[in-house]
Amino acid sequence: MASELDELSTTQRLLDQVQLSLDRARTVSAQSDPNNRRRYLFDYKKANEDLNTMRAGIDRYTQPSRAQPLDYGKVSGDYTRGRPLWR
Repeated sequence: MASELDELSTTQRLLDQVQLSLDRARTVSAQSDPNNRRRYLFDYKKANEDLNTMRAGIDRYTQPSRAQPLDYGKVSGDYTRGRPLWR
């Protein structure tokens, strides 16, 4: 049985194949006879943006960025406090 990461890796490869198919369809569309064009056009730009969003989401999940160390500031190292004189 494949692990979740294996399945997500397969999904990434499938998204690459979809991207190639979209690129080929866009090329065919650009080369087609202008008289035979349909009433509606496929929005290749939006489809590519959605594919990139899916890829980025999978990448963020499978390869999370490492948390950067927090900067707590410098410590003074001086813990001596003066005693009040009027005591």
